[in-house]
Amino acid sequence: MQLIGQAVRHQMFGKGVVTAREEGTLTVCFAGGEKKFLYPDAFEKHLVLKNQALQDKVAGILHAREEEERTRQRKWQEERERSLALRSLKLSPNSQAVFALQPEEEERVFSRWSVSTGCYLSGSDKGRPRIPERMKPNSMCLLTVRAKEAPEEERRIAGAFMVGEEFVGSLCRDGVIQSHPQHRLYLEEAQRPLFWPYVVGDSAAQRWGKAAFKYFSSQAGQRILYDLAASLAGGEHGQQAEAFYQYFCQVNRLRRRSAAQGTAKPEER
Repeated sequence: MQLIGQAVRHQMFGKGVVTAREEGTLTVCFAGGEKKFLYPDAFEKHLVLKNQALQDKVAGILHAREEEERTRQRKWQEERERSLALRSLKLSPNSQAVFALQPEEEERVFSRWSVSTGCYLSGSDKGRPRIPERMKPNSMCLLTVRAKEAPEEERRIAGAFMVGEEFVGSLCRDGVIQSHPQHRLYLEEAQRPLFWPYVVGDSAAQRWGKAAFKYFSSQAGQRILYDLAASLAGGEHGQQAEAFYQYFCQVNRLRRRSAAQGTAKPEER
């Protein structure tokens, strides 16, 4: 916008002409001498351009800046409220969910980054989508797979994602859980660890059943994510896995440390 040479009026100094414009400042020559003003701040109260079209443009710049500041303040407030809500969230010790993906489901789940809770298998709600009532913003969906001919003991972790920051499981009536936009992880076949050793030591108890998902503890989830972050450190997805682990510990109020330091010993976990 060309302001040099434009006539202005100041509430105290009277009529003047803009003689120079530098980054963030204007120089105006008045009858009593030159004065410098912040631009566009001075047009909020002190300066008025004689050219109404230019005055309207400056007013538009001021309005846009005010909108940006209001947006920044709103985002800051929303983030503050979200942080307070997470800190005050009542946590369940078994609010994490592990899913058994069928071979034909895997590509769809990881391309859409959403997973189905399946249906109730009995009772008055039989056939209806299963509601993940225990799951809240601190919950993770752990995604596991097993080859068709492999025994259940060979179930492996194929990936994971956190639920959204405003997710409330009791309100998930369609049984579809969408992932957090950032905290999600896909593992190549060579990177997939066995699942059952993290939750059940007795091989006789390593049985799945017919349900689409099971609940498991936050402590087991922490161990899994720590080991994944440690094994992927230095690789293409190392930072992503580390950020996932740190976020999981934060929202579940678990003690955390950098998984890039190496895999923790069992007694340190």
